[in-house]
Amino acid sequence: MFMLIPLILCSAVDSARILGVFPMPSISHQVVFRALTLELAKRGHELVVITPNAALPKDRPKDNITEIDTSIAYIQVKQFFNDSAKTILKRGVIADVDAMTSDEMTRTIMIIVEELLENKEVDELLKDKTQKFDLVIAEGFMNYHFMFAKIYKAPLIVFSSFYGYPEIYEMIGAVARHPILYPHTMRGKLQTVSFFDKIKAIHNEYRLRKMFENLENLEAELVNTKFGQDALTIDELKGLPSMVFLNSFHIFDNNRPVPPNIVYLGALHLKPVKELPQDLKQYLDNSKRGVVYVSLGTNVHPSLMEKDFLDAFLIAFRQIPYDILWKFDGDNLENVPDNVRIQKWFPQRDLLVHPKIVLFVTQGGLQSTDEAIDAGVPLVGIPILGDQWFNVHRYEKLGIGVELDSYTLTADDIVKGVNTVAGDDRFRQNIKKLKSIMYDTPQTPLERAVWWTEYVLRHKGAQHLKSPAANMTYAEYFMLDFVLGLLGIFIVALIALVFIIKFVVNLFKSDKGSKLKLN
Repeated sequence: MFMLIPLILCSAVDSARILGVFPMPSISHQVVFRALTLELAKRGHELVVITPNAALPKDRPKDNITEIDTSIAYIQVKQFFNDSAKTILKRGVIADVDAMTSDEMTRTIMIIVEELLENKEVDELLKDKTQKFDLVIAEGFMNYHFMFAKIYKAPLIVFSSFYGYPEIYEMIGAVARHPILYPHTMRGKLQTVSFFDKIKAIHNEYRLRKMFENLENLEAELVNTKFGQDALTIDELKGLPSMVFLNSFHIFDNNRPVPPNIVYLGALHLKPVKELPQDLKQYLDNSKRGVVYVSLGTNVHPSLMEKDFLDAFLIAFRQIPYDILWKFDGDNLENVPDNVRIQKWFPQRDLLVHPKIVLFVTQGGLQSTDEAIDAGVPLVGIPILGDQWFNVHRYEKLGIGVELDSYTLTADDIVKGVNTVAGDDRFRQNIKKLKSIMYDTPQTPLERAVWWTEYVLRHKGAQHLKSPAANMTYAEYFMLDFVLGLLGIFIVALIALVFIIKFVVNLFKSDKGSKLKLN
């Protein structure tokens, strides 16, 4: 008993005041941040959270959580996508990776940046000189909101709701860029079998790097306009993070070499399983052939699919020898097969653990992937946008599912994919084994996130964990000045050697010529 007292004292931390800045208007991002902020509040910390998704009803706020609503970003981003749909979407709903890694993607992000910096409540918070914070937790998708850590002279934790980007790994001193081993999660197709695949991979990595450089330049302009003389450069902002949280598992990040201040959480958003609604439970219980669950996530609206894309699903479902639950947002869909039940929403987390679910057809979102792994349900992935190509590619690498090409998808592809995965028990066994590997840790993801948050508070930023390579340029990291200097010395020495050899040869010729004249 007495041996536990030092451990308890060591882990204790006073109630802290924490600022959370999570501007991305996407519920799949926000549910991850919400899990941590609510748990920190339960532990007695006081939080101010800037978010487009309020976690608490406005009429029942918690005493120690204040939320600043930036939900107007949803409206602005939706309007932008509606205006740009013909340019950036294929088959009605699929992100055109080439378009989304150019000006279209940059403009989408800048809408979010502008909304946060122009928000009235955020402005009042910044102008209130009495505000003090012990820690800032900022979403790891952009850099401009790292300014809050500088303003309040507080340690900074960068928190990504999925993986990191190369820019995040660079600022923390991890291995950041490799087109084959550690590809950019926004790259789209990841197959690098042939020589030309590898050339294309390098080209796409370069394009993405230029896109993020362009985004950083635009961020810098907005930061300078907002904060004037107090503004830090983007490079200075990148030097602020004390720690990075990634809501992914290390194995899904190809076991990337990272310093100790990158913490992989993985499946942080998962909640305890609840009872299914009675009608849905009865449907599943009564299924005699098993059920395939089909959902393309919260950001994809099947009702907007082009006719050929939608027909591919309807035709395939008629040929699949299973009952099907399909998350479909539209009304009055015609020609629905008899084995298909449609709803606008399903309790996905609770549904997947039912023993009659044989397969999950998914867009490949990270949260959906986490839920499938936790439930031990194999996958057919049809990536639509963002990091989904990266996730679905991992399905095949890990033997837990198959990948279908959404750009060229046909009914035959769907039928083949479903029958392949559902008919081969190896996929289910592999995903159960993967779950046992991922979850073989001494802490739950939420416990790990809270512990490391309070660790940074206890140790005033935990600077002792920082890598000397953090935010170092590639020229510095690879010692290009030394290499170029050494190369310069080699070239000078080589030139000198050539002149010496020529001098000796000429001298020899001159001496030989003199002897001939004498003879």
